[in-house]
Amino acid sequence: MGQMMYDYTKSSIAKVSKNKDLFVKELVRASKTLLPYERDNLINWLFYFTADKPEAQKWLYELLDKNILVS
Repeated sequence: MGQMMYDYTKSSIAKVSKNKDLFVKELVRASKTLLPYERDNLINWLFYFTADKPEAQKWLYELLDKNILVS
């Protein structure tokens, strides 16, 4: 079940990566529903995913600065 939620979260984030409000909303939801090791994997994936998306990368760093995704 956990892997399905992790995969669903990744696909949801990919779909909304051009809209800041939805992107942030999905990441906040992920921080509440995923297990700590899944959050770590998601953060690693987000760095890879946003490498060529400067706006999304900026939003990601803002959330990390606010400790939204940290366990």
